[in-house]
Amino acid sequence: MLQGLTRFGLPLLGKELLEQAARKRTYVVRVLYAGLLFCASFLFFHDTLRTGVASSLAVLGKGNELLTTLVWLQFAGICLFTPALTCGVLTQEKERSSLQLLFLTRLGPWTILLEKLLSRLIPVFGFLILSLPLLAFAYTLGGVTPAKLFQGVWILILATIQMGTLALMCSAFFRTTVGAFIWSYLLGLVMFGGPPLAWLSLDFLGFGVTGLFRSIESGSNIAFLPVVVAPLAPAALWISGPPAFMSSNKFWPLAAQSSVILLVSGACLVLARVFIVRRAFLPPRNVVLNVFKKLDWFFLKLNNNRVTRGVVFAADAAALPDDEPVAWRETAKRSLGTTRYLLRLFIALELPVAAVCLMGIFASLSAGPLPALLILLWIVSVLIISVQAASLIAGERTQQTLEVLCTTPLSGREILLQKFRPVRRMMYVLAVPFATIFFFECGMRWRMRQVNWVWRGNSQEFDLPLYLVCSTLSVMVYFPLVAWLSFLIGLRVKTHARAIMASTAAIVVWCAAPLVFLTIPLEISLGHPGHADREIIEFSALLSPATIIPSNEFSGLSELGNPWIAVCCNFALYGTLALVFRNLSLKHADRWLGRSSDRDFVGSSPVPTPAAAFDTGMRS
Repeated sequence: MLQGLTRFGLPLLGKELLEQAARKRTYVVRVLYAGLLFCASFLFFHDTLRTGVASSLAVLGKGNELLTTLVWLQFAGICLFTPALTCGVLTQEKERSSLQLLFLTRLGPWTILLEKLLSRLIPVFGFLILSLPLLAFAYTLGGVTPAKLFQGVWILILATIQMGTLALMCSAFFRTTVGAFIWSYLLGLVMFGGPPLAWLSLDFLGFGVTGLFRSIESGSNIAFLPVVVAPLAPAALWISGPPAFMSSNKFWPLAAQSSVILLVSGACLVLARVFIVRRAFLPPRNVVLNVFKKLDWFFLKLNNNRVTRGVVFAADAAALPDDEPVAWRETAKRSLGTTRYLLRLFIALELPVAAVCLMGIFASLSAGPLPALLILLWIVSVLIISVQAASLIAGERTQQTLEVLCTTPLSGREILLQKFRPVRRMMYVLAVPFATIFFFECGMRWRMRQVNWVWRGNSQEFDLPLYLVCSTLSVMVYFPLVAWLSFLIGLRVKTHARAIMASTAAIVVWCAAPLVFLTIPLEISLGHPGHADREIIEFSALLSPATIIPSNEFSGLSELGNPWIAVCCNFALYGTLALVFRNLSLKHADRWLGRSSDRDFVGSSPVPTPAAAFDTGMRS
């Protein structure tokens, strides 16, 4: 295959595919993706398959539902896997200082970009091919026209191209794989969720744009509202199932959306072409630190006036370390560890949160957009804590400073606890915006009738103690759990980028595992449950933080028979896991840092630790 690609003038593509084929990780990811896809499909198709056992004619026409499920599963897989596979395609060359060698070849920038992009899109298209047996099964059940099947496949191809070009642009712009990884997902979230959030904001302010669009849609008999609300989400038209495009007046929304997405993908390619040359030789620098320095200059300029007279609100710590040198280095010399920079981050998060809360008070007497704001704040906070915790030890390995750190006369436990100090301070800062939202929600929803999101149609009075306890425990338990889980992964994984990717994947699995491996099997095994069995299923679903947090926000806990049991079981379980991750990290700190412990022996002679060797040398 490599010789054939070289003959066609694609040597870089052949090299990339050959290197991927030689990696064990390629086949592990492929098998993992296929296993998740087929297991999830079986769980979602179980009711249909069970109906077919009783009567083979009862499943006829069910292919439309199965096709919708398959498209959404594949779309979610593309959004999760494609940026992770593509974001390091150019940053890895920059980190190895081999991108300069590519510029010395006969390959131009466009050729490098396209071959690098194809080297990542081809494996993703291989993931899509894995669903062909499932698509064939859905097609044989009936209810699926060739036009619907073509539209589903085309949507998946569009999503692959869109996410691939976006990650390629981030890879060309950023110097490190970590920055490209984070911004690929953040920009993807903005592309998919930005336009709907803008329309909701306009509706919230009283413009009524959604009602206007719906009136136009009903009058013209064209289903274009999902395309207008989410123009950059390829699967927007499939929110209520695959539409039937049998006439030209119903086909143009898909064509218009495809044109917009392809234009955006082309713009990402053009930007990648600009960035690949201009940002190919970037020196190592801390972007966050540079932003904070510019803010320091701005605030110092404002502070030098007659009103404030140079008063410093939050001064830095002592200039020299006392008894904790590693903690001093992390909290006095790191950009996200110093007091003034944490104060900047606090202001950047607290001011928008307080502004939205005040808007909710003046607009109406209900909670308004606060639940959606809280969920968004959870995503941002978990990402910040996870990235910072996973980078503590993995970043030292990447910068080749871990060996120097291990020669200090400190035990591994002391090093890890002092390294963890800025993460703990970060958690304190991030907890304040959450407390603000909890305070405003309690004030606005107290003694109000709330419509439940689990049992729709039921409503009851807002349970203030339950809401406060669940909200407070979620911050107190989930923050340390995310931090110590990411810290443990960063302690074990060798590279910085893999540590962040692995910690992010672990958090996603943590949120989805209770639903996939407990709730859905219980739903299947219990058949058509009554009220008691339904309560057991709801209890199992609340074991996932992805369920218990929105359930608490939308009064879903109050409809359970005893919601306090679900709350106590959830936070007792995950609080115990946080302690387990912490104890594992501290217990095996010396071994995982590459240091021998005091109790390691070779024969009958003990092997001294670097700390003991340092003390011996100082005494001699």
